[in-house]
Amino acid sequence: MSRIHINGIDVVYDTYGDSSRPPLFTVHGLYGCRLTFQSLGQAMQDKFYVVAYDVRGHGESEKTPEYTLADHGRDLLALIEAFGYDKANVLGYSMGSYIALQAAVLDTEATQRIDKLIALATKGHGKTSSVLRYLSSKGLDPTKLDYNQILAELQGALWCPDTPPSLQEQVSIAEAEAPKLTPQETAAVDKALLNFDLLPYLHKITARALIISAKYDGLNPPDMGEEVAKLIPRSTFEVFDKSGHMLIYEEADRLAKRVFEFLS
Repeated sequence: MSRIHINGIDVVYDTYGDSSRPPLFTVHGLYGCRLTFQSLGQAMQDKFYVVAYDVRGHGESEKTPEYTLADHGRDLLALIEAFGYDKANVLGYSMGSYIALQAAVLDTEATQRIDKLIALATKGHGKTSSVLRYLSSKGLDPTKLDYNQILAELQGALWCPDTPPSLQEQVSIAEAEAPKLTPQETAAVDKALLNFDLLPYLHKITARALIISAKYDGLNPPDMGEEVAKLIPRSTFEVFDKSGHMLIYEEADRLAKRVFEFLS
């Protein structure tokens, strides 16, 4: 674990591989942390220098009382700059993909710090987070549920029906290692995603993009990913057919291979 001060906050990160290799910055999902990308980082470290960080308000990074999706995007660009790169590859998962897209939208023609962009289980707009939208659609009040209750309610949206229960349990244990947020911190996380809409700006993205959705994703289904891909000029859209929202675990080997192919 290392720490760096960027864009006015302290950010915690891990690295995988040698810094002489091409850089890949990874951005985790809602309520998660950098450990989400431990396996992918280890799989990619022979060919890339992977930087996995805790985004603002998450994990062990600084938790400011208020921030926006644009702040997240500026954090990512500042992190790339702080590492001394003119250009870097970026991979974002779920909420992390919104951050990656936001950063790419903010990436000016003068800098163009993002070389290639990978967005997993993504969407381009939302009135709230996908988790809150899903729970509300089931008539549930997220504020009255604890972390374990929320996880239990989300199971049907997270996994492919064929994913072994043993893997689900293994991943749930790993995800539980993420530092827990206080109610105030959780509220700040959720507020940052209220009524965000990147769709009108995606045409500005100059980076080559790979958009990957999952067939059984109940939070950000494939039509949302395809909508994003159609608006980015140089993009490729794919659907993984043996996973749900947890595609980074369910099809981990396939994902690592596809990421390597795209970045190479």
